[in-house]
Amino acid sequence: MVSIENFDNKFRKIGNSEEWKKLQSIFNECSHIFLFGHGGNMGIADHAAIDMTRLTDKNVIAPGSGVLSTSIISDNNFNVWLAKWLEFRTRGIKDLSKCLAIGMSCSTTGESSDSLVHALSWAQDNGLNTCLWAAQEKEDLRDDILTINQDCVNYHTSELMSLALIYELIHGAGFNCPTIKGKEKLRKMEELGVEDDFTTSNLNVPPGFEGELKNIAVDFDGVIHTFDKGWFDGTCYGKPIEGSLDALEKLSEKWNIVIFTAKGRPDRPLVNGKTGIELVWEWLEKYDVAKYVDDVTWEKPRAEYYIDDKGVHFDNNWDEVLEIVL
Repeated sequence: MVSIENFDNKFRKIGNSEEWKKLQSIFNECSHIFLFGHGGNMGIADHAAIDMTRLTDKNVIAPGSGVLSTSIISDNNFNVWLAKWLEFRTRGIKDLSKCLAIGMSCSTTGESSDSLVHALSWAQDNGLNTCLWAAQEKEDLRDDILTINQDCVNYHTSELMSLALIYELIHGAGFNCPTIKGKEKLRKMEELGVEDDFTTSNLNVPPGFEGELKNIAVDFDGVIHTFDKGWFDGTCYGKPIEGSLDALEKLSEKWNIVIFTAKGRPDRPLVNGKTGIELVWEWLEKYDVAKYVDDVTWEKPRAEYYIDDKGVHFDNNWDEVLEIVL
């Protein structure tokens, strides 16, 4: 299979970096977002601008149109066309400090790279916030342009990473990235005229995360997957626990199933070149239940219920809890 370079580890490394935290803070405060790139990254920027506009309260724009780009290039030249586009699109915006320009690039040198860097330099000089998403470190880049180094070898990995990072920005700003099953259920409710009592009666999540009220969190080892040998060789070596596969199917009819497992921790060593989360998904596919699962995570997810073989139920009963665990 084509290599995606331990994508999950790279994604989490970026998300935990100081550069990303700074970018997220800037994004949260900005009202106008400008996304651009060349080639495949132009397609990523166009897609991202549409989804960011749909899922957030921000004004998000990408060049998109071939008519637009070729017209500006014809009037000027390739090196300055992105800078000219930014100049046109920021007309009438009084406070440019509320603007963020994000350039996406796979190349390290050449005309494409020069044009993109020129646009970011124009934006920085004119008071916009700027950030470069680069597959690899660029040469001679200004220090005042924030850089997210994806550390990717392949074009396709970098482009996939850029799209994933778009949704991380959306999520990190407190907006909801809908699940496929969640959206399907909402459509069915709307068709039937049924009110969604999850989103109207329960306020235990931040605004924009109401969809996560439909989550049910299920532990993996010892609940779905037998774990009688402990770590062993690091693989998902066990069989399904009796009744677990049928339970996942039934639960999926009402809930968004989120599997949580320490196997997914980013500090877990790779096993056969794969992360723990990749191994769990492979096991779920093997037993034909991946279609019932919405997510696999190592973090504690927001959920209405948690099913865990090591959990101790708490109901204002500290004395009983201490008796169990001490």
